[in-house]
Amino acid sequence: MSAMEGWLVLDGYEDEPAAFGVPNYLGFHIRYICGVLESRGLPYTYMTIDQWRIHQKGRLDDPRERTALRRELSELDGTVILAGAVVPGKYVRGTPISRREMDRVLSILPGEQPVLCGGWAIRHWRYDGWTPLRSSLFCTVQDTDASLHHFLSTGQWENRKRTPEQWSEWALHGASSKAVTNHPDLESPKGSHGPLTYEIELYQGCVRFKRGCKFCIEPKKGLPLWRDEDDVLAEITTALDSGVRNVRIGGATDIYTYRAEGVEDLEYPVP
Repeated sequence: MSAMEGWLVLDGYEDEPAAFGVPNYLGFHIRYICGVLESRGLPYTYMTIDQWRIHQKGRLDDPRERTALRRELSELDGTVILAGAVVPGKYVRGTPISRREMDRVLSILPGEQPVLCGGWAIRHWRYDGWTPLRSSLFCTVQDTDASLHHFLSTGQWENRKRTPEQWSEWALHGASSKAVTNHPDLESPKGSHGPLTYEIELYQGCVRFKRGCKFCIEPKKGLPLWRDEDDVLAEITTALDSGVRNVRIGGATDIYTYRAEGVEDLEYPVP
């Protein structure tokens, strides 16, 4: 792999009921994070957790290599780690980051370096008592991208939610970000189109936010927030221009309920 620069964006993969991000899928939340950095013109390195396992994990057990890795990481401006797997599953290819792996990654990052952890797995681990002992660490329980944006603007960590305008901007920038162009599944080893499937977010929340299924986290996001059709089409166009060939309409508990009527009043809105 090439040398790391700027911010390290470590994709620990998200796997939510309405958000696929385990290879061969590329999730949208990791792209929004990259979109924040792209919109500011900041250098960064995108790395999947599988790439970390292949190229960096083994170095942690060798004292000399561990020292060298820490030295390389000390040159970075900061690290963002997304851990979004909250649905138990069987995976054919990649596997989401585990809590044990997260602890090992955090142990090698320089203590003075700002580190942001986000995603539903982080929320679940925090509620379960996970409290990593390190300075300069912030675990957000809201939008990771918006929390990163706030830190870059103010130098202070704070839980933040993205605005509709930020949603559109970071989604569009993320469509041509390194999360797409540097993803190992974008191209096959022979140079042909790879199996990457671009997961696009249609809306956030659930139409059954009042009586949602107990096993699902989507109702916890509240009343659905629809994305504008033009924003979705613009993002898809940009992704296709970046080399994507497979797109899945996700980020919705039911695509038939997109902009459905009676969402606030009816248990089963009219498509």
